[in-house]
Amino acid sequence: MNKFFDPDPLEFEKMEKERVIKELEKAIKKAEVEGKREDVEKLKKELKALTHESLWDKFKKNSVMY
Repeated sequence: MNKFFDPDPLEFEKMEKERVIKELEKAIKKAEVEGKREDVEKLKKELKALTHESLWDKFKKNSVMY
């Protein structure tokens, strides 16, 4: 079936996460230019939380689960 009519939910979730990461990176750059140190730190923490992969997630991804 066509991906347009039946999108893969995992692929959609991945694309949405990438979009949010790009927006956060832009917001960090903007806050740095404007000299808003508190906002920069807050946004960096948010970005780290979004991109951080736990040890358990790494294990699940690298192991074969039956």
